[in-house]
Amino acid sequence: MAADGSDERLTRVAALLSGFFERSAGGLTGPEGAAAGTVRTFALVSIGTTLGFTARYLGYPGILEGPMPWFSAGTLLAFIAVLVLVRAGRQLAGAAVYLAAATIGMIDMAFVLGWGSGHHLYLITSAQLVFLMFTDRQRAWRWLFVVLSAVAFLVAQLGAPGVGPYARPDELSGIFAANAIGTATLMYILSVVAHHRAGTARAEATRQAERAEYLANTDPLTGLANRRPVTARLEQLAAADGATYCVAIADLDRFKQLNDVHGHACGDRVLAALGDRLRGQVRVTDLLGRWGGEEFIVVLAGTSLPDAAVMMERMRRIVGDHPIECGDHAHAVTVSVGVADGVADRMSHRVVKRADDALYDAKLAGRDRVQLRPLGEPGAPRPTARPAR
Repeated sequence: MAADGSDERLTRVAALLSGFFERSAGGLTGPEGAAAGTVRTFALVSIGTTLGFTARYLGYPGILEGPMPWFSAGTLLAFIAVLVLVRAGRQLAGAAVYLAAATIGMIDMAFVLGWGSGHHLYLITSAQLVFLMFTDRQRAWRWLFVVLSAVAFLVAQLGAPGVGPYARPDELSGIFAANAIGTATLMYILSVVAHHRAGTARAEATRQAERAEYLANTDPLTGLANRRPVTARLEQLAAADGATYCVAIADLDRFKQLNDVHGHACGDRVLAALGDRLRGQVRVTDLLGRWGGEEFIVVLAGTSLPDAAVMMERMRRIVGDHPIECGDHAHAVTVSVGVADGVADRMSHRVVKRADDALYDAKLAGRDRVQLRPLGEPGAPRPTARPAR
């Protein structure tokens, strides 16, 4: 229980940090918007830290006569340019300018104050930062700046003096410790954000996959299963040892006439309403689907033919006893139903054929009724009793 609470708190912290970095910018959305938001956030933070570092080091002897003020001014202008680029929606250019300016600035600090100051340690964060500032489509830019940052780190570590010409040796150890802690903290934050972003991307990919699966298996008009899952269920039942099942096909009577008189929009509304009505009459173990046009199919697992006939008769009455409203008028619709039973013979198509034949028999017998085609008696339809109306 405590672990769940801890995980939930960590998730909230990760979401807050991710939201802080990923606030979209420049009118961009999706991965580009998140990357642009990260670039903008770091540009703003870097402007503040550059001003703070410059103010701190201006009191050092000889700093004003050296290159540091000029580098600081150039870096500030570069970060301001990054904000302008991001605002204009140029995420890639903004990210490239930011990382280039930050890399040059770290090398400058290493040579001015020495690698002992630890400013160049922030170059390590580029290995994680590039995955937040560039999108998956910009992989080449990611690796380019990873390599450039690694080279810059080696140049600063191996080429710069331990104590730079403008450094105060007695303060370097404290500055190094502060920068080391800052680098570690920033790496942790970036890792948390990257992990959360990856998790969010996986969740979205899963959601999209489930959505695609739903659309692939669902009739868009009625919201019922389409032929794909129905066929799969039939094959599953036909392959199970000793399984008994029934198939019922219901067809809306005189649907073409309804379409011709009232239009296809009204016909679609009737089909959608009929789908909702039929959905309420099937069991959890049954599968209801739209078989095509105005035909609906019900697959009833573990059901005998007499029981299936009773269920379909109840469904037929419920459909016929309640008109379906369409605009300012209502339609008294009826359905004809054909029912057949099946066994585990790996030939589910035969059951569907007999149910379709039974439906044809119901149509010939006057519509609005249930007809049966028992297994082994393909030519002997058995109509159920039809109540007077």
